[in-house]
Amino acid sequence: MGMQASSLVFGPIELRLAERRLLVDGQPVGLGSRGFDLLRALVSKRDRVVSKDELLDEVWPGLVVEENNLQVQISGLRRVLGTQAIATVAGLGYRFTLAPGPGPAVAVPTDLHLAPPGTAARIGDVLVADDNRVNRLLLCRSLELLGHRVHSADNGHQALAMLRAQRYDLLLLDLAMPELDGFGLLQLRAGDAALREVAVIVTSALDGVGPVARCIELGADDFLHKPVDPWLLRARVESSLVRKQRQDQLGAALRRLQPSAPAQASHLADATILVARLRDPDALARTQPPQDTLDMLGNWCTLMFDAVAAHRGEVTQFSGDRLMALFAEPQAALQAAQDMAEVSALFHAERSPAGPADGAAAATPVLTPAIGLARGAVLAGTATTARRAAWVCMGAPVERAEWLAAECARRDGGLLMDAGLKPALAAGPPPSAVPVLVPVLVPVQLADGSLAYTVAPPPL
Repeated sequence: MGMQASSLVFGPIELRLAERRLLVDGQPVGLGSRGFDLLRALVSKRDRVVSKDELLDEVWPGLVVEENNLQVQISGLRRVLGTQAIATVAGLGYRFTLAPGPGPAVAVPTDLHLAPPGTAARIGDVLVADDNRVNRLLLCRSLELLGHRVHSADNGHQALAMLRAQRYDLLLLDLAMPELDGFGLLQLRAGDAALREVAVIVTSALDGVGPVARCIELGADDFLHKPVDPWLLRARVESSLVRKQRQDQLGAALRRLQPSAPAQASHLADATILVARLRDPDALARTQPPQDTLDMLGNWCTLMFDAVAAHRGEVTQFSGDRLMALFAEPQAALQAAQDMAEVSALFHAERSPAGPADGAAAATPVLTPAIGLARGAVLAGTATTARRAAWVCMGAPVERAEWLAAECARRDGGLLMDAGLKPALAAGPPPSAVPVLVPVLVPVQLADGSLAYTVAPPPL
C-alpha cells in the first residue's frame, strides 16, 4: 500500500514525510535516520504484518545487519509512540496498530471573536441530555458544526443507559428533566468510577448561584446558562475536551508505569523469576552528567521491558537500574535473558565513540546486565494502600533470583540460575556468547536466624 499524503496523523502523532519529522502533541521528537525509515516503512504497510526480513531490507538496503539492530529501533519507537503502537506478531514480524485520527492539537483561541470557523481543536464523542426537543436539536446542531460526533437523550434514565453502554468524552446535561433529573444523574455519576471519566457541562435556565454551586459540588466540570451563547459553547466544550484528553493521557502514562497484576492473590506452583540489574551503576554515574545517566537508564530499561514483553513475561518490580519479571515458562525466561544480554551489548556499542579521541578512547560506561533466574512456587497479586498500589511477587524463588543476580554482579555480569532451570537449559540453552553458570546453592543459617546462600562450584 503506497502513501500519497506528505503528512500522516494518528491522534497526537503526526508524521511529516517530506520533512522527515515526527511530532507528538505538536512537539518535534528526534528520531535517527534509521528510526524514521523504520517508522515510515511500518506506517506505509500498516494494513498488514511486515516481516523482519522485509524491514531489514527496506531500512538497511544492501547491508548485512543483525536482527538485534531492528529490535533496538523498534524499542526506541515504542518508547516515543507508546508500547501499543507497534505490535509484535510472533514468528511473523511487526505491525503498526494506531488508527488514523484527527490532526495535531490546535490551541483554544483566547479571543473568541477572532476564532476561525471550522473544526474544533479536539474532536469528541458528545452526549446531549435535554428533554426540550428544540434546545436539544439546537445544541446537537451547534456541536455537529464544530465537527463533534453527537448523540442525544431526552431524559436522565436514557442518558444514564447510554453512558453505561458506550464511551463518551463529554456530556451536556440539562437539570430539569423528567424521571431522573440532572442533579440525580450527577449524584449517580459521583458514585461510579467509569462515569466520572466523562466530562460534564451543565446547561440550565435556573437562575442564581445555588444550582451552579450544587452542580460543581457533585462533580460537574462547567455550567452554561440558557439560552447558550454559541461562542461560549464552543470555548467551554473545547476546554473540557482538552482537560479530558490530558487526563486520559496521564491515566495512560500511569498505567504504563504500573505493570498489570492480578487483583487477587494467586499461588503459582511453577513460575520462573528473572532479576536483571546493572553490574556497576555507580561507575555509570561517575563518568557522565546526572541527566545523561538517567536518559541512558531510561533507554536501557525500555530495551529490558521489551525483551520481557516479547517473551510473554510481566515486569513485577522496577527501580531504574534493576527489574524483576515473572514468567510462566522457564524457556521463555531464558530467551528473555539472552535478549537482554545481546541488546545491552548492542546498545553499548551504539553509545560508544566511533574511534579514539586525542589518541585515547573516550570512557563510555559499559552496560553489563547481571541476571539471576530461579524457578519454583510464588505468591503474586496486588498490594494496595489508600495512596498507592504495587505488584507483589514473593517466595523462595524471588530470594534466590535476587541473590543470584547480586552474585552475578560481583563477577563480570552474565547469567546465574538455580537448578530448577536445568531442564529448560537442556531443552534449548542460550548461545555461548552469554555466560551461563548453573551453581549449586548452599544455604547458610546466619546468627540472627536469617538465611543466606553461598555458591559451590558447578560440576564439570
